[in-house]
Amino acid sequence: MLAARNGSRKARPSRPDPQETVITLGNERLTGLFRWTLLIFAVILNNLAPQPAYDQSRVNTILILWGVVCFSSVLLLFLHHNPGRAFSYTTTAVDMLVATMITYVTGGYTSPFSVLFFLVITVSALRFGVVGSVLCAVVVALLYITAGAVAPLQEGTYLATVSFDRVVILQRLFLFVVVAVLGSVMARALSSHRELVTRRDVEAKLMTEVNMALANAIEAKDSYTRGHSERLAKLAGACAERMSLSRDEVGAVRLGAILHDVGKIGIPDRILRQSMSLTEDEMAWMRRHPQIGADIIGPVEGLHHVSPLIRHHHEKWDGTGYPNGLKGGAIPLGSRIIAVADAFEAMVADRIYRPSLGLEKALDELRTGRGSHFDPQVVDTFLDMIANDTVHLPLPTKEQGQRPLPSRPDEAPAQTAA
Repeated sequence: MLAARNGSRKARPSRPDPQETVITLGNERLTGLFRWTLLIFAVILNNLAPQPAYDQSRVNTILILWGVVCFSSVLLLFLHHNPGRAFSYTTTAVDMLVATMITYVTGGYTSPFSVLFFLVITVSALRFGVVGSVLCAVVVALLYITAGAVAPLQEGTYLATVSFDRVVILQRLFLFVVVAVLGSVMARALSSHRELVTRRDVEAKLMTEVNMALANAIEAKDSYTRGHSERLAKLAGACAERMSLSRDEVGAVRLGAILHDVGKIGIPDRILRQSMSLTEDEMAWMRRHPQIGADIIGPVEGLHHVSPLIRHHHEKWDGTGYPNGLKGGAIPLGSRIIAVADAFEAMVADRIYRPSLGLEKALDELRTGRGSHFDPQVVDTFLDMIANDTVHLPLPTKEQGQRPLPSRPDEAPAQTAA
């Protein structure tokens, strides 16, 4: 039984590593771009060269066929995200064949198109590394020697009188090896950089998903706030982008929005689910959650820059907020953005202590708080963003555990979540 299980486990095909797939696809697209560049160069060289002594039509025919292959390879790269080794081997063999044929019909050792062999070596360096590119250089050298030696045997053409310089030939063969080594070194550096960037993106995505799961776990304690952090992250992130913040700053604002209420994990459930007005003691408890959240997130490597945004997202522009009573520009910009988006999302959503205020009344409340509770510039940007519907208003729906928004503003008093 155990042997059968082990056998079945071994039979399962292994899943391709997404990170390796992305890097391989990037290399293939780069080689495809390089191939098209050389193809255009070869077409120009063949048709604009002054009175070439060879048959241009033969070269054009080969280049047309090569163009068809190049176009087909581009289609395959777009249709299949993981082209595989067979694709790399096949296209490399085609490139070798094209370079050999054109070198043969255009003069052998003296052919100006022998530069195409360098294409094959450079591409192999991107695909196969040092060993693969050196082996490819050896094969290319053999093909170059063969094409150059056979070309003068074409009777009745100028090629029969071609003379060749052994020193030039040896120099070119040496360059093949040099290009293979240098190309593979450069390709390895490029691949390492791309791998680092890809790993960073994967880790950032994973961290966002983990943080979202943590926020959802906290919001699961209260069906009225389910999905609040996700909607808030969209609003705050869009506002940050509209304010021309850098990519890293926008990412920090999104993460801060996702985790802004993580400190509520330290607040008793009876207070979070309180449908009546909170007492002074209960309000004091509630006002601890930004500091608790910042203390939780602060020690986490990679999230320390988000901690201040969480700590100060309940500060007010006029200095009457909490926990530190910061005022104006002393409040981190990310916190000011989250504060506006948080207040808006809380007002348009149903809460346990009141129904939705409706879109128009929520916007009026933001205008009222402009310059007192909220940063005026952030409010102006946010209002413009909502007016142009650039984020498609991620408002709550029934499927997210909320009642749909009323068709007209509710007359309930403005009250945002603590």
